[in-house]
This record gives sequence, C-alpha cells and structure tokens, in this order.
Amino acid sequence: MRRKKNSPVITKIDMDENSEPIIVEVSEKEFLAHANHEEVDIQKADFVEMKSDKTIGKQMAMKRIFGITKDDIIYKRQKTFKTVISILFIVFMVGVLAFTAYKDFFASGRPVTTWEDIKQIFLSNWVFLLLAILSLGLFYFFKGFKLSVLCKSLTKKYHFRTCMETGIVGLYYNNITPLAVGGQPFEIYHLSKHGVHGGVASSMPIAAYFLNQIAFVLLSAVSLIFLKTNVLNTPEGLVSAFGTEFQVLAIIGLSTCILAPFLVIVFCLMPKVGAALVHFVIWLGSKLRIIRTPEQTEAKTVKNVIHNARCLKKLARKPLVALTAFIISLLENIACASIAFFSLKFFGFTTGVTESFIMEWLQVLQITFLLFVAVSFVPTPGNVGASDLSFFVLFSFGLTAGLAFPAMMVWRGLGFYSTILIGFLFATFKKKSELKQAEKEAQFATLEECESQPPIETASVLDDSEDTNIEEN
Repeated sequence: MRRKKNSPVITKIDMDENSEPIIVEVSEKEFLAHANHEEVDIQKADFVEMKSDKTIGKQMAMKRIFGITKDDIIYKRQKTFKTVISILFIVFMVGVLAFTAYKDFFASGRPVTTWEDIKQIFLSNWVFLLLAILSLGLFYFFKGFKLSVLCKSLTKKYHFRTCMETGIVGLYYNNITPLAVGGQPFEIYHLSKHGVHGGVASSMPIAAYFLNQIAFVLLSAVSLIFLKTNVLNTPEGLVSAFGTEFQVLAIIGLSTCILAPFLVIVFCLMPKVGAALVHFVIWLGSKLRIIRTPEQTEAKTVKNVIHNARCLKKLARKPLVALTAFIISLLENIACASIAFFSLKFFGFTTGVTESFIMEWLQVLQITFLLFVAVSFVPTPGNVGASDLSFFVLFSFGLTAGLAFPAMMVWRGLGFYSTILIGFLFATFKKKSELKQAEKEAQFATLEECESQPPIETASVLDDSEDTNIEEN
C-alpha cells in the first residue's frame, strides 16, 4: 500500500507534564531518514524534487491534451459514487415501504380496517398522539438541557437558548448523515459561533455524545437481559417476534456502540494500551481492504480519541455534573423510545395480556431499545429501511390488519422525518435572521462612522467666496 511522503508515523503515546496522553510523531521521511542514519533536516524543496517526473509529465499531458486534471477525475468519481448510492438508497427505502404496505393491506389474511374504524380510532385515541408529540418535545428538551448543564459547569453560564438550538442542529445533521456522524462537528460550530469559547464548544458535544452512548448501551443491555430472563413478563408475541436473528443483530450492535466509549476509557487509564488497540484495528482494516491509508487513519483516530479522553477527564473532575448529565441522557433515550409506544397505542396496539399501563409501556420500551441497537450499524441516514421493516415485523402482531403500516409511518414521521423538517426549517430561518442582523449591524456601523466624521467647514468657504465677490466689485 502506497504512503504519502509527508504522512505521520506514530512512535509512541506518552504523558505530558499534566498527566495527559499526547502523541509523539514524526513524518514518514524523517522516520526513514532516521532509520537509514541520514540527516533529518529536510527542506520543502526536497519534497518537490522527490516527485516522480513521469507522474508530473503524465498529469501535464492529461491536462494539455484532454483538459482533465487529477482533481477532476476524483471529483467525477465521487459524484458518480454519490449518485449511485443515492439511487440505491431511494430504491431500498421505497422497496421497504412498498413491501410493508403490501403485507399489511393485502397479504395479512385478516380483515382490513375500514375508514370508519380509522375515524373512530382518531376520535378515541387522540390523547396518545399528543403524548407521542410531547415525547418528541421532551427528547429535544433533554438533549439541549444536557448541553446547558455541561455549559454551566464549564463557563458558569447556562447559554440555554444556544444549547437548545445546538440540540436541534445536531439532531438534524445526525439524521441526514450515515451512521449519525455529522452532528458533533456542526454542534461545535454552532456553539463557537454563538458565544461559547472554542475549547468549551469542542468538548461539550463530545462529552454529551459519550454520556448518551453510555446511557444507550446500558438501556439496551438491560433490555436484552430482561428479555432473556423475562423479568417484565413480556407477552409471548413480542418475545417470539424478537427471535434469534434480532438477538444476534442486537449483540452486534451493542458491540459496535460500546467500542468508542471503551476506547476513550482505555485511553484515560492506559494510553499506550489504547494506542496499541487502535493500531491493531487499523492494521486489520487495511488487511481486509477496508482502510486505504492506514497511517493517516491511525493518526487521525488516535488524535480524536485522545481529545475525547481529555474531555472525559475534565468531566470526571466534576462527578455531580457528570451524574446529572448521565441521568438526563437516560431520560433523553427514554423519551425517544416512548414515541414508538404512544404511536402504537394511538392505533390501538395491545399485547393481549392484562397488565398495567406502566408495565405495557416498559415492555414496548424494552423491545424498542433492542430494535434501535439491532439496526444501529446499518449505514443509512437514520437507519432508514432497517428501522421501518424491523418495527413492522416486531409490532404488527398487536395491531389490526391495515394499521401496522400507518403506525410505522406515524412513528417514523415523528421520530425521524420531523427532526429533519424541523432542523431544516430552523437552519434556514436562523441563517436568514443572522444575515438580516449582519446587514443591520453593517448599516449601523456605517451610520456611526458617518456621524463620527468631522463636519464640513462650509462657513469658511462662503466667507472666502464673499471676499472674492467684494474684490471683483
């Protein structure tokens, strides 16, 4: 595998004077020079001279004869790849929706609910729809409130409005990017842009993500244990629906979700062991042809994990704040899972077992967390397709024919698509309001500049002109 000449080579993970893990690294050329007992003092001109004349000549010929540069080729390949992925994603999503609709309306073998029945459901169960919307609101609130608590501990100010807006922005970008990787960078950008110091702005979303991941893994693991031991007296229909295949997927999902927090904790306690683990994972990925540039990927991964470890160590110095934020993370995940329960109850879902309302809520929450973790590694925005199909398979037994598909759509509409719509509208209007504010500030600054300039001495000009006229007369 070919390396870039200036790519970093990690030599060791050491501790600085503050007992923080740091990276000691040199460039590849320096590393090779040291290995060959050559001088390490290398100028930039040497890097230019080391380039292959054949490669430069080939690029110049492609540019002069065909008008194509290397960047153009890369851009076209990326554009083609994105187009193909987008088409496959749309086909997959439409296929899942068509399949579930067909199974619910035509292939169930049960009498389909009529329009009169649906009208009656709306009239009698509208409270559950309001509770589902309330759960969505609580989900947003807990996400922003957690950031606000962390912000208070670091800056002595809550920045409540900014943190709430950051929660909306982060959730929006998480749900439009595969594997939810786009939220944290935009949260950092939004916080730093609206009055939160850069160091605090970069550590808050990472600490919030870490706590949320731990809470999600804990709730999912407890749900899996409860299902296996049937602590909640889960009805046979739900247990059989969440069969061996789903349980295997849940275990795989738990393993992938716990990997990032595990690495951060290891780096906090044993930085050298953490570096060795990262090196092994990157090496394995390069051998499997998953990672193309192992050295650069390793350097970037180690830097990110060390930054996360530093954020976690700062949070660990304030255990009361960490515990409060963790409890809020638990409530955030519970509010998100409750959207599924109230969406089901709106369409008359029942487990068929005489239980209390709270017990039924806990039973559905248990399966919902397992559903989330079972599809967590599916590389589509919001796990689209996998979440829809899993929800339909798991909960269709407790609904009348013709209502499982609408229940699924209400759940996805509130829990996923609404976050994209709300985030898009918020980002659009926020940008317009900021542009208007910037224009007003620019106009105000122009007026102040004009007012601060000294007045034109018109009187002296008039006096001179009068004297001239007198002399002429």
